[in-house]
Amino acid sequence: MRIMTTRRWSSSAARALWGVAAVVVFGGCATKGDIRDLRLEVQAELRAQAARQDTLIMLMQRQAASTQDTLRTQADQLVDFRGDITRLLRGLTDGMTRLEAIVGENQRGITALRSQGVRGTGAVAPTPGLVDAAGTVPAAGSETLAGVGGGTNAGQLYQVARDQQMRGSLSAAQQAYEQFLEEFPNHERASDAHFHLADLLEQQDRPDDALERFQEIPALYPTAERVPDTLFRIARLQQQLGDTQDARDTLQRLINTYPETGLAALARDMLEDLE
Repeated sequence: MRIMTTRRWSSSAARALWGVAAVVVFGGCATKGDIRDLRLEVQAELRAQAARQDTLIMLMQRQAASTQDTLRTQADQLVDFRGDITRLLRGLTDGMTRLEAIVGENQRGITALRSQGVRGTGAVAPTPGLVDAAGTVPAAGSETLAGVGGGTNAGQLYQVARDQQMRGSLSAAQQAYEQFLEEFPNHERASDAHFHLADLLEQQDRPDDALERFQEIPALYPTAERVPDTLFRIARLQQQLGDTQDARDTLQRLINTYPETGLAALARDMLEDLE
């Protein structure tokens, strides 16, 4: 606006000066020197106005550049903030998934224990655990599975694995899950056993083995409730192992197959980060 005003003023001033010059010329009282001086004055004034306009334009360009830099910085900060929130949500989702699994399994274990009570005597079957040949439960932290099997039912064997996992006996839990899957591959808890086994392998810093186990779940149990969680874990391991395109494909599969889940929203954010 200031530039337009200045230009208008400059044009008006020039017309005024040339008007004065015309009056002087046609009035017959001006010499060639007067006209030359007047022309020089007009040219000097025009140059001064042009210089002022250039200065204003330069100042406006600087202000525009500064504004763009500020907007760019704010946009970068928003991207970083969104990334932090996404990572936090992923961690919370993983934690909630594990917590829900633990709560559900504990509840099912309690129900199984109640149903295993000896009818008519009032006696209750011993708590499932790692049972040795003498019928006793080893101390917490034991890494053996001596005596498990030989008549142990699916619920007892699964609970053995869960108990050892909760105690932190990862190797013993792994053996129990593997034995469970070998003896009861079609059991309703088989997909859960697969999931926990893969999780144990990841905790033991064996991402390749964990990825292989996770990938078996959608193939063997395509309708299991664990499949969305499994696909998200697969994508994370693929990204960790540097298989970025495979991770993208897995995330897209999760989004397309389970679009309304919370994990699908996280998958969309993760997919944007990978692009």
